[in-house]
This record gives sequence, structure tokens and C-alpha cells, in this order.
Amino acid sequence: MKKFLSYLRLRPLGLVSLSALAVLYLAMGLAEFVAPYSPTTAFKGMSYHPPNARVASLRPVAQEARVLNAVTWRYARVKGLYHRVELFARGEPYRLWGLVPCDRHLFGVADGAYPVFLMGADGLGRDLFSRIMYGSRISLTIGFIATAISLLIALAAGGAAGYFGGRVDWAVMRVSEFFMLIPALYLILFLRSVLSGAMDSGTSYMVITVILSLVGWPGSARTVRGLVHAIKREDFVLNAQLESVPGAVILARHILPQMASLLIVSVALSVPGYIMSETTLSYLGLGIADPAVSWGSLIKRDVTTLVNLRSYPWLLSPVWFLLAATLAFNFLGDVLRDFYDPYHSLPLGKWRAALRAALGALVRGLRSLPHGKAEGGSR
Repeated sequence: MKKFLSYLRLRPLGLVSLSALAVLYLAMGLAEFVAPYSPTTAFKGMSYHPPNARVASLRPVAQEARVLNAVTWRYARVKGLYHRVELFARGEPYRLWGLVPCDRHLFGVADGAYPVFLMGADGLGRDLFSRIMYGSRISLTIGFIATAISLLIALAAGGAAGYFGGRVDWAVMRVSEFFMLIPALYLILFLRSVLSGAMDSGTSYMVITVILSLVGWPGSARTVRGLVHAIKREDFVLNAQLESVPGAVILARHILPQMASLLIVSVALSVPGYIMSETTLSYLGLGIADPAVSWGSLIKRDVTTLVNLRSYPWLLSPVWFLLAATLAFNFLGDVLRDFYDPYHSLPLGKWRAALRAALGALVRGLRSLPHGKAEGGSR
């Protein structure tokens, strides 16, 4: 870890990505505290309220607005009418992690007379920022859970196929090829559509996670199978076999650690794919539904038409969070891949030193050549 952190300093994009993911997951874990309101709190008469967070006299404030047209929900800001926004403000009571009773929020209006909409409100007058924070708990965790299940299946199936070979290898490869022949999106849509549409949010979450895991394991299983097939010919594996160590123990204690770097990179690159898959399902109406909320369900409910976006552009805020998480995971995966690659993991300072040494040796070699050969070479 110390070497990776040192290497990360030379990759600013990777450092920014890791920092962004840390902030997102910290906010997800403290969603009740970070969000000023619950995801179902609706403010009457404030549909499509624009963002009203301002800075006045070097202090954060919430500016009031009045409805000009209740049909198109056009607002006009009231000049000079502000409400002070303070940190750790009292607000709606909640239970942090479902255990600790609390009524403090990261920020909120001091007097509570007018709500603060950091990213505006939706069509029902609900704070969009609060809904994004609560929705991150589903969108960000489903990627890791689906990746973990898929990776376990891939390790079990691919490891058995690569180590034992024969009929086990043939059976595992035929099953994985069957899943890979069907386009992943079509298979996900089919499996989700045949299930009951009246499931509650918790059941839908688990069903979507299992479906994504079943669709994602074949590619990883084939990769694991190839690695195990190559590693099992190493001397330390052959010695373990001669000592009559069981095959499952050899896989777990001798072969699996040799693939740790690849598995870490695979996890970092797989998580955003599962996040996007859940978003696609929710956007198509086959994923998370009210009263639960995810980034995909927010996009489905609010981002409906181009006219809607033109009138209320802040409704696109969940998309920016989704893109930020996806790009951060991909950039971090690229950094991990280069770090574990023996041909790219050399620190930048050592690359420069090696380049200077090579150039110095080249110059000294040219100077040591006879004058005639040097001129002939230059011509």
C-alpha cells in the first residue's frame, strides 16, 4: 500500500479518482446526515424549484423565490430575502445507520422557514440533492455486491476448469459460452421481465444483483481458467501435488494469491459496468421503484423529455454523479493496471534516471568511435 500511494502521487488523475470515490462512499455511508431532508419529504407549491443556495456577505444563504406561473413552474428570485444556512443544523429526526437517533444534518436553514435546495427540486417539490444522496446507497453498493458474487462464481468455475481440466473444463466452458452467446443487455432484460413486477424494493435490489452477477461471470471465468491453467505448471504447484495436498487447498493457498493483482484490477473495472447496468434497468422501469430511490430511478422519473431538461436543467444532476463514479473507477483501474504491470510500475523518477543513463552511454559510445566512422555514421 505504501508503494501504491507513492506511485499514485505520480498519477494525478488516479489520485483525483481515488479521492472522488472516497468522498462519494463517505457521503453514501452518512446519507442521512449529509442530506438535509429525507428522500420523500415534499414541499407543497415548490415543484421544480431551482437551486437557491447563494453566498451573501461571505455567508451561505438560501434565497427565496416566488412562483410566476404554476403551469410551467417559472420562478423569480426575491431580491434581498435570504435565510442563513448553517453547518450541523437541526432538521428532520432520523436514525443514523438505523441505530443512532439524531436530528443534526450537515447543513440546513437556521430558522427552517424556507428550504435550501442545493441542486433544485423535482416535480413533487422534493430536494434533489437529498434524493441523490439516498439513491447512492443502492447505485454504489450494487456494483460491489454484484462484482463480489460474480467474482466468486468465476473463481470457483474457472479455477476448477483450469486446474482439473478434462470433462470439468469442457462443461464449464460450454456453460460460459452459452451465456456469452446471448447479448448481456438482452439477457438482463429477459430475466428481469419474467419476474414479478410487484416485488418490494428490497427484493428487487437482491434480484437485480443476482441477475447482474449471473450475467457477468463467464468472461471472468474464462480469464481465471487460462491463468490457473498456466500457473498449475509452476514448480511450487507441482511440489504441492507431490505432497498430496488437496486440489482445493492448492487453488486457495498457492494459485489464487498469484492472481491477486489481476483480481484487484478486474474488480475496479467491473464495478462501473454493474452500476451502469442497474441504472439502465431502473431507467427502463425494470429496476428500483418508489419509494426506494437510485440514480437510475431518478433519471427515469425526472429526465423525461428534452423540453423538460431545457426548462429544468438541474434535473440532470444524477447523471453527473453517475458519470463521476464511472469515470473514477475506470481511471483508478487504469492506474492499478499500470502499477501491477512490471513494465509500467517503475516510478517516474527512476524512468528519468534510466533514460539519462542510457543517453549518457549512447553519447559516450559515439565519442569513443573513430572520427571517420563517426562522420560516416552521421552521413
